[in-house]
Amino acid sequence: MSKSFLRLSIISRILLQSHQIDAFASRQPNSQKICFSQRRMAASLTSSWEPGTEILSLDSSVLSTSSEDSPQLAKDVDYAEAILKAWTSDADERTAKQTSTCSHIEYKCNNKDETSLYGCIYRRSQLTEDNESSVPGLILFHTGAGPQDMFLRWKADSLVNDKELFPNGCVVLIADIIGDREGWAWFDRTRYDSVRKSILIPDENGERNELKCRVQAAIDTLSAQPGVDAGQIAALGFCMGGHPILELARMNVPSVKVMVTYHGVFDGVDRLSHVSGIENKSSNSDDEVTTSKPNVLVCTGEDDPFVGKQDLALATAMFNDIGCNCRVMEFEKTRHGFTNPAQDYNPSDAFAFNEDSYTKSWSATRDLLKKAFKVNK
Repeated sequence: MSKSFLRLSIISRILLQSHQIDAFASRQPNSQKICFSQRRMAASLTSSWEPGTEILSLDSSVLSTSSEDSPQLAKDVDYAEAILKAWTSDADERTAKQTSTCSHIEYKCNNKDETSLYGCIYRRSQLTEDNESSVPGLILFHTGAGPQDMFLRWKADSLVNDKELFPNGCVVLIADIIGDREGWAWFDRTRYDSVRKSILIPDENGERNELKCRVQAAIDTLSAQPGVDAGQIAALGFCMGGHPILELARMNVPSVKVMVTYHGVFDGVDRLSHVSGIENKSSNSDDEVTTSKPNVLVCTGEDDPFVGKQDLALATAMFNDIGCNCRVMEFEKTRHGFTNPAQDYNPSDAFAFNEDSYTKSWSATRDLLKKAFKVNK
């Protein structure tokens, strides 16, 4: 992999004012930088793209350390090797023509500080920015490890190459909630805890405006990507990613058709303000997937110590009260992080990969996406 693939620098900045767009460029390689005005986006930039699987050519020791040119993408060597093994097995099952391409993107949150966020865009190699067809867009919200996590790169690569699920392709944004360019969430947990609290703890009115701002920035950034159908968006959240999924539901964004959480945490949900519901509350039947209301799938483990029963019940009730079509899958003998094979190397007994639970949750996700996006079987 070239150093430019992992370099997070600035190509350009878009300033949006009413219906006019003023753009100016600062020439540095391999990145996009987008600035939002009033949470609206009317243009996008092309940038340099790299093969999406080029990470597979890197040594695990490189992936588990950071440098001036490259963020840290894994907790340690064991973590890196576990993901490399799973990703390689996944890639080996595809045809030679099934490849992805990716580009780093720096985008702005529309808050008073204009917080910089650092994501990554994946698309199918055959789906160029000049492609006239519109395809669904998916957002991946990260765990407590932050956005610089090779697990998310693997999932993004897998999604864009799923031709049964997305015959014409899709575009995936690995979103950033904490503003982590270097991968500091892997090693600076004090900083992570501080940022997490500032984003996730509700204010005196029960609102999380910082989280809402960062979620909206992800929606705007993905919707502005060439070829994306801005009316066909889905979002998947892992662990900490449960919070932006819940907030996204509370925001009631019409373009978001599907939301899924995997071992998603909902701590503090009891402090959130009440949100008026959409018409017609849903039941939990998986036969009632709709295109008129958001469809939510909550995948969790019965033995997950980080997902309290009360938090789960309150979050599920909130999804339903808002008017989402919500379904909960709770897996027996399943702990936190069950979707990630690298969790088998986690020294904490609270974490473990569970292949059966992972397979069932991913299959249910694919079925939900097919129905919501009306993919022919």
